[in-house]
Amino acid sequence: MAQSDTTTGFNDRVIMVTGAASGIGAATAARLQEAGAKVVAIDRMPLSAPAALCIQMDVTSENEWIAAASQTVEQLDRIDGLVNCAGIIRMGAITDLSADDFRLNMQVNAEGPFLAMKHVLPVMYRQASGSIVNISSTAGIAGAAGAGGYCASKGAIRMLSKAAALEAIGNKSNVRVNSLHPAMTETPMVKDIVSQLGGDETIEDQMRALQPSGNFIPVKAVVDAILFLLSDASQFVNGTELIVDNGFTAQ
Repeated sequence: MAQSDTTTGFNDRVIMVTGAASGIGAATAARLQEAGAKVVAIDRMPLSAPAALCIQMDVTSENEWIAAASQTVEQLDRIDGLVNCAGIIRMGAITDLSADDFRLNMQVNAEGPFLAMKHVLPVMYRQASGSIVNISSTAGIAGAAGAGGYCASKGAIRMLSKAAALEAIGNKSNVRVNSLHPAMTETPMVKDIVSQLGGDETIEDQMRALQPSGNFIPVKAVVDAILFLLSDASQFVNGTELIVDNGFTAQ
């Protein structure tokens, strides 16, 4: 596998990105495309952005992951990277959150990446190379009242990433698995949270005020970190969590 840097050095690397229709996933797919990667863009919504391969699928379906991994290898020969960006948030205090909404948080945010790794890791093991980045959140490190289901799902993917990294090391595969933990980021999910909290226009201002800088993390900062974890510059970064929060968890 060719060496890479974080700007132009992903030439011909095949990298799967979930949640590629919007937010962090869309920005990641675009940056990787610019850097020369063969991007496999995955989302439940129709995809129109340039990519080597676009797959519209449900990331919580094991059968669809089996098909996606097979199609990628059949058409592009290998899988060098996987970025699990697809995510959802269902807000609610533990005493109010429905069991269905709790399960939905877990299915998309934790079970989805589990299924992705289950069917992509064997390909990477055969190649003896690869990097997986699972997008978690500062909510997977520090609790957030009113978001217990989301916190549980993001904490789950943090620990699942560590277990996967140790299994990969045990397989002597040169495959790395890390989790990335952004604080609140400028994505459409902000509007979703505001809507779930009642839609008051002051809610977003209150959310910004919780950040030490008084503002959200720009998407570019998160994408920069993702590309770092995919690149050879992070070849000894494995089984850890990279926090991109501008001091939020330092409070």
